[in-house]
Amino acid sequence: PGAVVTPGDILVSEIFSAIQGEAALVGERQVFVRLTGCNIRCTYCDQPEALERKKGPFRYETEAGSRRFTLGQSPLGSQEVLELVMQLWESEPHHSLSLTGGEPLFQSRKIEWLCSQLSMHQVPIYLETNGMLTDSLGRVLPYLSYISMDLKLDSVDSQSVDIAKHRSFLSLALGLSPGLDGTSHPPFVFTKIVVSSDTAKEELAQAAEMVHELSTQAIAKHGIPALEIFLQPLTPFASATSQPTPELVLELQSLCTQIHPETRVVPQTHKFIGQL
Repeated sequence: PGAVVTPGDILVSEIFSAIQGEAALVGERQVFVRLTGCNIRCTYCDQPEALERKKGPFRYETEAGSRRFTLGQSPLGSQEVLELVMQLWESEPHHSLSLTGGEPLFQSRKIEWLCSQLSMHQVPIYLETNGMLTDSLGRVLPYLSYISMDLKLDSVDSQSVDIAKHRSFLSLALGLSPGLDGTSHPPFVFTKIVVSSDTAKEELAQAAEMVHELSTQAIAKHGIPALEIFLQPLTPFASATSQPTPELVLELQSLCTQIHPETRVVPQTHKFIGQL
């Protein structure tokens, strides 16, 4: 069971400034707020310290880009998180703020106030999410500028995620859910799929078909660019070592592009430059 925290407190693993290494905003400078707690346990997760929703130590960068950290205790009050973020944000130019984890939406009630305040400070918010907690997304969606949504393949993630959950989440993110009047423009949304040597091609094809269908609907409704799929070759970590061969990556991309042309391959580039 998760720790009981008072309203307004947020379980945080770390706060720092770094380069976004994945998907559509790769190479952009961001302030990262890594939240603690996740609802699934992917075999390749490289942030195991952020999985359990519990109190404990956290670290924060004292100067943007310095890689010098001070230790503190989590949970933190929402106001304190906001102050630590703004110190980094205002110290030099950043593209946006990344809410990552763990799974940030695991604490959606806790971060709703934080998101509202960041928006008031004109800080664009980028949500990194496993794309499963649809009801939680609704609480913070009005404040988001970007959504990086994972699509979980059971052959890779071993979590038996029902694609219907992903469909529901993506539909809401794109402003396609029943009851939405279409007057609001959705945030910039894109999807990410980790692929490995174990990737089941029928699973990948099903995910690509779902994305293509919803992307087509969103284009017709909102006039937005086509939704992109980013294939991310698995980076070996802990017991997850099934990195795909270059030939398999090309084959998997070919499979996807035949269904949804807007498919790119982008590895975890932040690891190449030592920003783990």
